[in-house]
Amino acid sequence: MKNGIYKASFQTPLGEGFGVVVISDGTVKGGDSSMYYVGTFKETGLQFTANLHVRKHSSVPGIISVFGVDDVHLTLQGTSTDTMANFKGTAAEVQNIQFQGQLNLLE
Repeated sequence: MKNGIYKASFQTPLGEGFGVVVISDGTVKGGDSSMYYVGTFKETGLQFTANLHVRKHSSVPGIISVFGVDDVHLTLQGTSTDTMANFKGTAAEVQNIQFQGQLNLLE
């Protein structure tokens, strides 16, 4: 994937969410209205893996984490092109909840 700003859309059986992430030389940083994400990713051909720490930064009425907890460590696997990625993964803290999503390059 190119370095840049990406729209993130994701879901679990508990709900869905949308945010923005910045990909820069193997690092990932981003967030949404109540959570922020930091971590690393690695590409090998069209495959990628990522490890992210996701934590709550604000309490927003009516909004809960798609994991049901406010501090998780995600492990993701997926496929990518220069401008988008599809992924699936789990959080160490709630391994029974499947996470999936997509990134799309904005700029």
